Amino acid sequence: MWELINFYIEKSKNEFNNEALFYAYRYASISSIYPENLKYADSALITAKKSEINKIVLDAYINRGSINMSEEFYEKALNDILIANRLSQESGNVYIYNKTIYIIAQNKIYLGQYEDANKELVICLKFFKDNLGNKTSLGKNYEMYYIYSLMSLIDSNTKLGKFEESEVLLKEAFNYLKQNDLPQYFPYFITSEGLNAYYSKDYHTAISKFSEAIKTYDDQWEHNTEVYYLGLSYWHTGKKKLAVQYLEEIDKHYEKTKKLDPQFRSAYEILIKYYNSTGNKEKQLEYINKLMFLDRSYEKNYKYLYQRIVKEYDTKKLISEKNRIETTLKNQRIIFIVLIIVLIAGFLFFGFRIYKQKQNYKRRFETIIAQQNKLTKEDEEISPPLNDYPEEQKSLYDYYNKISGLNPLFVKNILEQLDIFEKENKFLDPQISQKALSEDLGTNSTYFSKIINTYKGKNFALYISDLRLNYIIDHLQNNVKYINMDVKELATISGFSSAENFSANFRRKFDLKPSVFIKMMKDKLKPEMI
Repeated sequence: MWELINFYIEKSKNEFNNEALFYAYRYASISSIYPENLKYADSALITAKKSEINKIVLDAYINRGSINMSEEFYEKALNDILIANRLSQESGNVYIYNKTIYIIAQNKIYLGQYEDANKELVICLKFFKDNLGNKTSLGKNYEMYYIYSLMSLIDSNTKLGKFEESEVLLKEAFNYLKQNDLPQYFPYFITSEGLNAYYSKDYHTAISKFSEAIKTYDDQWEHNTEVYYLGLSYWHTGKKKLAVQYLEEIDKHYEKTKKLDPQFRSAYEILIKYYNSTGNKEKQLEYINKLMFLDRSYEKNYKYLYQRIVKEYDTKKLISEKNRIETTLKNQRIIFIVLIIVLIAGFLFFGFRIYKQKQNYKRRFETIIAQQNKLTKEDEEISPPLNDYPEEQKSLYDYYNKISGLNPLFVKNILEQLDIFEKENKFLDPQISQKALSEDLGTNSTYFSKIINTYKGKNFALYISDLRLNYIIDHLQNNVKYINMDVKELATISGFSSAENFSANFRRKFDLKPSVFIKMMKDKLKPEMI
């Protein structure tokens, strides 16, 4: 395309054909992007003036005005269109005159001046409609401007609440499109039906129409109007999450183009409200900042429009809300940092506690092993009747004469039988009792209890429990098969009535859980030995 346009420009220059050069520049202006499009539009106007051909001068002003409108320079656009309007009246070019009226109406719609736009559209619609059969002049598209004027008049009626008038015009539009086989325009008027329904507060019909229009379009445009009003309609029907999805598409369009039609401004007000209600301060602040930036742009570029926008969030309110959210987020960050510090401190504290606990477990484990080795060694040596026989030995008579009223020889006999009881592991019998054992040893329970308390340093229950615990510790230390047994099995083997009783006594004697002791025993042994 550009190869042909550049060829067209060069050929027109070489032939000094200003009329052809104007059309070449006009093609270039509508085929390029900002700022090149405006440069070509300026060149087209300069060339048209050089040609002194009234028709193309008018066309040049309209072309530059249209491009200024597309780039949202509405004040400049209006100046060009008003010049074209005046020149067309002076020259009697009624087609261009009514075309300028249509474009002026579009400008006024952008400025929110729907009453004024409506009056202009009624005039130009009548002209283009009356000339639909006029096909004598090249470059005059009465049909296209009839359809455009009809569409704009319907939409401005809708904005003004003239719903019945819009309905009449909609019927006219659909009839004309069907009769003249113009399906490409159907979606635009379906959207007009949706707008009529929306402003009539029939949101469900509006949703249906806008959705139908989007599906029917067969072009490359984004159709933000339908997306925007779908978002508003879903918002009014209470489907806020779905509404936000559509309104965020408007934001994506703004992010991509850095342009936003003022009519879509309320999308940001709704997004601010939504994220405030969900507590998402980051998103709320993001949209407040965008709306404040847009408002500065609107204030600069839409001097008339900015005064007319019905705003839920004015500048002061936005600044106040922005400051509040920034303070909240700052406090949240401080709380988050404090929380992280507390968590780290807690982690270090509990980590240190776990480390100290492991060290204590290790010391207790080593103590248990040392005590067990000491007991084993004492069992192998020839020892006095009792393991805790004092180093400064008294006479045997004095040793066995500690209990008043009991014959020392009798005490000696009982203690010797207890030695045999221990060596034969009879304490593993889970049914053993103080009464039964005292009878087996030839004494009564009272005397037997005194002997156990005096010479063993504990009551009968603890005496039996400690023997059982020493027995199981010895087996855990010297026989790997016991390492792989669970607590319940170990309790049964050592004569305890239950795993709970075994665990309670183990913790009482060694200040360590049996499961911890077993784990440490496994760690001590080589893996291949387990």
